[in-house]
Amino acid sequence: MIYRLSKKKKLKAEINVVPYIDVMLVLLIIFMVLSPLLIQGVEVNLPNTDTTKMSIQNEPLVISIDVSGNYYLNVGEETLPISLEELKRKSSVIFEANPEIEIVFQSDKGVIFDSVAKAMAAVQSVGISKIGIVTTGYAD
Repeated sequence: MIYRLSKKKKLKAEINVVPYIDVMLVLLIIFMVLSPLLIQGVEVNLPNTDTTKMSIQNEPLVISIDVSGNYYLNVGEETLPISLEELKRKSSVIFEANPEIEIVFQSDKGVIFDSVAKAMAAVQSVGISKIGIVTTGYAD
């Protein structure tokens, strides 16, 4: 008999990661394609619930919006009519004087949300982050 004197081959314990990279790239492409579709909203009827009270340390600045979309700044007992540009300027001055200011919006339920969103964006653009919305506290 002939015996061969050869070296034994060592086993390599490696994980082939190429298939995992392929799967990861396919999943990435799927999520990139589907994510804009998931952002769009679906029309739903939200349930009526009781509202919870905010915990407010200082007196907040109240901005009211009436049915026709006019803005009012509530200062103490007075209610002053104000435009959107004036609201932005005055909220900037108020924020510089008090960076911890809290602003709440009080709007009629018949107001188009666009008016509320514009006012909130104007206030947020100056750096105010503590913003709330006043509700009645009971379900209709």
